[in-house]
Parts: sequence; structure tokens; C-alpha cells
Amino acid sequence: LNPPCASALALMLAAASSPGPMQWSRLEGKALPQVGAAAGAVPAKADGDRWSLLDLPAPVRSQVFLHYSGDLLRYSGANEVNVHLETVRGVCRELRDQIDEECFTFNYDDTCGLASGVGGDHDEIQMLNGWIRRHPRLKYFECLLRSVPKFRALLEDLELPPGTRCSFVFEFKVNADEVRCLLERFRVRRLSVIPEEDGAGRQATDWNSLPDTNLHMLCLRSCTDQIVRSFLASSPRLQGLQVVDSRLLGDPGIQAGNLTSLSLTGVVTMPDEQFSRLIASCLNLRSLYIAKCHVSNITVTLPQLELLSVTHCRQLTDHCATELLNPVSNPALRFVDLTEDRGLMSPVVAHPGLEIAWLMHCPQLTDQAVAHMFQNCPSLTAANLVQSSIESALICSPALRTLELTTSQKLTDTAVTQLLQHCPNLSFLDVGHCCQLLEPKFAHPVLETILLSFCVNLRESAIVGLFANCPSLRYVELAVCMFDMTRFQRECNPKCQVVVNFDF
Repeated sequence: LNPPCASALALMLAAASSPGPMQWSRLEGKALPQVGAAAGAVPAKADGDRWSLLDLPAPVRSQVFLHYSGDLLRYSGANEVNVHLETVRGVCRELRDQIDEECFTFNYDDTCGLASGVGGDHDEIQMLNGWIRRHPRLKYFECLLRSVPKFRALLEDLELPPGTRCSFVFEFKVNADEVRCLLERFRVRRLSVIPEEDGAGRQATDWNSLPDTNLHMLCLRSCTDQIVRSFLASSPRLQGLQVVDSRLLGDPGIQAGNLTSLSLTGVVTMPDEQFSRLIASCLNLRSLYIAKCHVSNITVTLPQLELLSVTHCRQLTDHCATELLNPVSNPALRFVDLTEDRGLMSPVVAHPGLEIAWLMHCPQLTDQAVAHMFQNCPSLTAANLVQSSIESALICSPALRTLELTTSQKLTDTAVTQLLQHCPNLSFLDVGHCCQLLEPKFAHPVLETILLSFCVNLRESAIVGLFANCPSLRYVELAVCMFDMTRFQRECNPKCQVVVNFDF
């Protein structure tokens, strides 16, 4: 220990050995050491004053807890009585106070049972205020609400420290007046809302007069063009926008501004041309998510785009996917996700900067398309082809480290043998549930993890070769193989964990 820590520890040990019980109490209104004070400085105490661990800087407190309370809490027998029990309780109280003091984020879920059924919604919010007051350094308040009455009680009674940045998620419909009150009362940075509609589908309240907000992230569910425009007009600092299950027919008025992330999920009423125009208006996007939309031939040309996710779009064509991954259109692209785009067969994936590719559940993807992707994406380090239809694709990638091929039912021995030969940096391989594998040659100098669960036709000789020719193995999974799998638990290198059957 350095001298300040040693001094603090000596102080604690001396107190523990004193004849009377240790008094751990924090004086009301006592000032804490300043943040800018020396790291080991211990504040001076007048005669008769009581010490508190909160008088010490955080690094010193951490050392005290580690080296002192850790020893006290050891338990060596069923009949042992800890003679320092009162001291341990005091240290635990100090730990709780330290956590309260240094807490920056408070999470509230209205189903957490804070009031335990006692009193009404207003009583629970008052109790919530009491808990919040225990955290004087609070900076963030995150709230998930499912109850309309509790939301209204919160609007009236919630008290937060000045400047607290808030996140609200509503699992019920709210009207414009309630949202307006929320934005005026609190410093809302993140908001997820379902706008209220009447039975005829018309908006029940006026959304055109929302106050200017500090919103950074906004999620709008089941809304219309007009509501999107109203929120965007009042949110000039918006960085992320999600539109979910909404009826967008025309231009929702999305402009570039500070927007760096856009997500469109379940927007099935918008034609491809409108999709393309909307995306083109957001030139600063770095991430774009499109899911469960009826798109087949959209255009995306964004110079700063790094993440592109177009998933569960069954009408997406090979030509469209090829253009989306064109390095001329999206030169900064690093991550692509085309999961559940079941219409894809032979898209051309060729991008020099692409590092991660997910093409899960694309059952018509051809061997030629897969081989072309690995040959023409030299920066690719991770690929996921779960439930693919590849049989003998040549997977050759010098940078590849992680490859997932599980449930690729047609995968052959030749394909696995060759990929281990042509991917020199591979460290993780998942070929579980690949039932056609019989006796591939498992040989690789740096492979660390391999998953072979439910490869029901795999022969024992292949596993013998695996342990003989993969010296860097650290983790192997085997299940439902037709031989004694526990043999390899007994015989393998002790540095390698072998998990068999359903122990994993």
C-alpha cells in the first residue's frame, strides 16, 4: 500500500481492535473532500470528531474495503461467531453510502413495486423522490412506464436535481398535451412514445405546437407523417431517430442536421422511391437500420455510413444488395447485416473496408456468392452465415477471425478442411448442427474455440485429429456424437475446456 492507504488501513485496524464497538456515522451536513484534493490526502479531524470512510478519497476507500472488510467477511465454520460483526455491519453501511453518493444514473420501472402496494401512485412517486434525494450527484434518470395513472402522478410530483438528463419510454398511448408537459418539466434527452389517436384514426390532439427540445434520441411508434414532422421541427439537436410500425405516406420532413442514426421498422406503406429520397436527405448518417419493410430496390449513397442493416426484407433483390454494398456509394462501410433477406441468391459483396458481415437465415445464398465475398472483402474479420445453404464454398480470408456456420445442413468436409487451410488467423469456428460433416481435417495453428454440437455423423477420428493438430485450443463443445465424448475430457490438454452433451 502507498503511505496514505496504509495510514487509512492502520486507522481502521486500530478501530477494530478497540474495546468498544466501532461507531460508523456520517455527520449531517459535513463537507466531503474536494475532488481536486491530493489523491491520498486525509482531512484533518478535531478532537472528539468521528471518522467516516466517506471522509477519505475514493482510491483510499477502495483499498480499505479490499484489504480490511474482505478479511473480516471470511467464514470458516458452521459454528463460527464473527467477533467483529458490528464493525462489518458498519463497513457495509459505509459501502451503501458510498454507492449512493457516487451513483450517476437512476433507473425506474413502474412495475418494480417500490411502494409494495402501500398507498397510491402519488405516494409511490413521493417515495421515489426520497430515493432520488439519496443520490446528490445524479446526472441521468431513466424511466420505463406502463401505467397511465402513474405517469400522470409522475408529471405532477417527480422532483429531480437541476440539470438531470432524462430518458422516458412509454408502453401506452400519450397525447400531445402530456408530451408537451413532459418536455417542459424535464430535460428529456431520450424519448420513446406512442402518439394517441381516436377511433377514426385522426389525431386526438394537436402535435404542431411542441416546445423546443434537447432530444438526442427519439423513437416514434404507430405515428403519421405529421407527427414525425412536428417532433423533428422542435428537435434541432436530434442525433438518432427510430420510426416503428408507422403509416408514412409522404415526406416526413427528415433533414440532415445532426442526425447520425436512422431506423425504419415496419414501415410498409412507403414506396421505394420515397425511401430513397428520405435516406438521401440524411447525408451525415453513420448507421442505417431498415427492417420488416417492403423494399426491393432502394438507393443508399452516404459518404459517412459505417453500419448498414437491412433485415427481414424478403423482397430485397440481389441487384439492390449489390448496389448497397458498392464501395463507390458507401465508401466508409464497415458492418453489414442482411439477416432474413430470404430472396437473396447471388448478391455481389465486394468492399475493401468491410469488417463484419451477417447473412443469417439466407437459405438461397449460393456457394459462388459466399466465396466471392471472402475473396473480395480483404478486411473481413467476422462473418455469420447461420442456416445457410452452402456446400463446398471456398472460404479464403487472411483477416478472418470469427466464422459461424451453424445449422448449415449441406456443409461438407471439404469446405471445412479448406477454410481451416485458407484462413490463417481464424480463432473461433462454429459448425454445430452441420449434419453432413463426417471426417473433416481439423488442423489449425491458432484456432482457440470450436463448436461441434449436434454434428451427429462426426467420427471419433476427426476429434482425435482436432486435438492433435490444433495446439492453441482452449474451448471445445461436443454433443450427441456417436462415440465416447468424455474420453476427450480426460485426455486433452488441461488448458483446454471440453464440454460434452448438455453441460454447456
